[in-house]
Amino acid sequence: MKTAVIGTLVLLSAVTFASWTSIGPEGGPIYCGAVVPTDPPTLYVAAASTGLPVFKSADGGESWEPAGAAVSGYPYVLVAHPTDTNTLFGVYSSQFYRTTDAGLTWSQHSLGSNTNGRDIAVNPLNPNIIYVVCYKYDAGVWRPTSAKSTNGGQSWVATVLDTLTSSSMYSCAIDPVDTNVIYMGGYVNGQSAVYKSSDCGATWTAYGFPANYSYVYSLLVSPADHNVVFAGTLYGVCRSTDAGETWTRQSTNNYNYRIVTSPDDPNIMYSAAYSRVYRSTDAGVSWTAAGTGTRGTTIRTVLAVPGESSTVYCGSTAGMFKSTDYGATWTEVNRGITIGKIPVVSVNPHQASTIHCEFMDNETFKSTDDGLTWLPQGTPLSCGNVCNIAFDLHDPQRIWMLEGSG
Repeated sequence: MKTAVIGTLVLLSAVTFASWTSIGPEGGPIYCGAVVPTDPPTLYVAAASTGLPVFKSADGGESWEPAGAAVSGYPYVLVAHPTDTNTLFGVYSSQFYRTTDAGLTWSQHSLGSNTNGRDIAVNPLNPNIIYVVCYKYDAGVWRPTSAKSTNGGQSWVATVLDTLTSSSMYSCAIDPVDTNVIYMGGYVNGQSAVYKSSDCGATWTAYGFPANYSYVYSLLVSPADHNVVFAGTLYGVCRSTDAGETWTRQSTNNYNYRIVTSPDDPNIMYSAAYSRVYRSTDAGVSWTAAGTGTRGTTIRTVLAVPGESSTVYCGSTAGMFKSTDYGATWTEVNRGITIGKIPVVSVNPHQASTIHCEFMDNETFKSTDDGLTWLPQGTPLSCGNVCNIAFDLHDPQRIWMLEGSG
């Protein structure tokens, strides 16, 4: 008996396991991104999942590869340093991320105990001064808070903006001309909220905002006129022409997660608005849905490119997409991004080289060449992610799919 047992252990110790290689489909949930003004421009994007690397493209999105080390939590936002092409910043929860070697390594710096950051504003005239909009758990409640660094993000001082409670803060922006002025936005005490500081974040004033617009997801100060400020809300884009004193609703598109202007033409603006990108050609006065070609359930980031006024990128739950005609048409640019969540893979019993899979928050995909190439198939009924795919053993044309919502 002892000999038999020892023989079994030796046999098990000799077992080797094959390595795994991703075969797609390419793409995956993109949460945020940044453009570095190199020649050609370098793009960075981060996934909406913890522990995945930041991806980098040095060829206009034609190919992507991990920039380096994975960050411990996915960044809510990535921001490029205004002058140092190797330095980027990110924030997740109470941690501020910083890389000075183009993403190879990331250092973490605490924003403060119970201080959760969501967005970053870097002083373009003095990049050592950085602001992060936060909400801080203080005396049993969540208060709107600003965190400020004067040494490039290595240490932080938090300032409570208001004594009001039950806050969720999302956005911040700095005046590019008068960098003493900073704006922060969110949802406080059941209503939209915008705060402004005119003294480098020392004191803050709450500004009136139109009712019933809910979350202020994004803020942008116009590079053409620093008295013009945009706020992307749950229920539209609002504009102020008097530096935040009063606001007018300019669009009805929902979930405006990120607003950007073309660096070469401030009349051209884009908003990442849930399942579509919206575009303005008159400096944010009017907005219309940009063209088709994107996929995925949610678009959270949109990136304009310096020196290429007609080029714009967006990131969705399906990956990255590129337009070279001001958003009129979009092309998938996901080569090298393989971070999709695939809960179901089914092989057709009538044709072993044909495979179907579910790509969560995207579509079902089909391969007829053992996974070498994949084509999107859509999701029937659009009532939820597919949780099972089965084939009729007697009818090769009949496929059964079970969706998560019914």
